[in-house]
Amino acid sequence: MMKKINYSVLTFAVLAFALVAVGMDKSTDQQEKSYEYLDRELTNAKEFTLEVFEGMPEEDYSFKPGEEMRTFGEQAFHIAYTFEWFNARLSGAPIAWEPGDESRMSKDELITYATDQMDKFIEMVQSSEESGQLTAAILGTLRHNSHHRGQMIAYYRANGMTPPSYR
Repeated sequence: MMKKINYSVLTFAVLAFALVAVGMDKSTDQQEKSYEYLDRELTNAKEFTLEVFEGMPEEDYSFKPGEEMRTFGEQAFHIAYTFEWFNARLSGAPIAWEPGDESRMSKDELITYATDQMDKFIEMVQSSEESGQLTAAILGTLRHNSHHRGQMIAYYRANGMTPPSYR
């Protein structure tokens, strides 16, 4: 009789453990499938990009290291316009690549424009259903932003300035 009770308790304990483990596994699956990690990455990219924009004095927005290169301000515009372009593309709106004069905005206008476009992108990601295609587009957008922000960091150094710290 004693052995039967022990086996019953053991069986109940194993069953309870299995149910908890399955419940934890489902929670982990849901967590891995959420875009929370991308939201954090996008928010960090936005904050870091704006810090790069804000740190450069407005009089240096016209600086470019070589004749064939964009100015710092044109790089900033390019980043912001790219977010506008991706927002339109990912929402299904037809949009041609027509950035126009990339030096038409002041530093404050560029910061406002970039903030607005990056906020719209983050909101679009947060409200979208997860998919591999969307994830690829998000990663492409982040890579593109990092590429041009990295060029802007080089502009700081070419001007003898210390850029914002990488995060």
